[in-house]
Amino acid sequence: MNMKKNPFFAVGRAWLCVCILMVPLASCNFFGLPEYELSVTVEQGINGTPASSMQVLAELTEIEYAYTPVNSLHTVEVIFDGSQASASGTVTMYKSITLVARLIDVRVVWDVTFYNSDSSSSETFTITFSGADILGGTFSDSRGYAGTWNAASNVINIIYSDWESYKLTGTLFSMSGTWSNGSVTGTWRAIRE
Repeated sequence: MNMKKNPFFAVGRAWLCVCILMVPLASCNFFGLPEYELSVTVEQGINGTPASSMQVLAELTEIEYAYTPVNSLHTVEVIFDGSQASASGTVTMYKSITLVARLIDVRVVWDVTFYNSDSSSSETFTITFSGADILGGTFSDSRGYAGTWNAASNVINIIYSDWESYKLTGTLFSMSGTWSNGSVTGTWRAIRE
C-alpha cells in the first residue's frame, strides 16, 4: 500500500514542535537581557530616591541612589543584601537586590577592639549602648565599666565615667576611630554582634 504524505501536515507538525519548545524559553526572557528584582525600603526619617518600591529591571541597568536624613544630626546607611554601603552611589543590576536605607542606630551590643598607638597590643570586650534616642545615651561594657555616648552628624563620642579618663572618638558609619586616656592614645574598631 502506497501512502502519499501531505507536506502541509509535516510542516504544521514541525512548526507546532518549535512553538512548544519556544514558549518556555520566551517566558524566561531567553531572547533578551535577563531581568532582576530591585526591592527598595526607605525607613522613616529619610528623604531620597529611589523611593520604597519593587521593580523588575533588565540586567546591567544602573540605578543611582541618594538618601539624606530629615534631621541633619542623624546619619544614613544603605544596606545592600545585608552589607553596609554609603548613603549615595550607584548599583548595577546583575542579580536581584534588596536595598534598605535607614538611620544608623548603635543601640545594640558591639565587639570592640582597642589597639595601643604602636599597635603592639590590643584588648577586646563588648559594649552595650542604650538610650531613649539614637543621638545619645548610656553604655556599659563587659568589663564592668560604664559611661555616656553621643552620636551626631556621623561622629560618635564614648566617654567613660569610671575607667580613668578614657574617651573614644570616631566615625559613626565605620564605628572606628581613636581613643585617649590623658597622654596615652590608640585606635579602636567596633563590630555589631
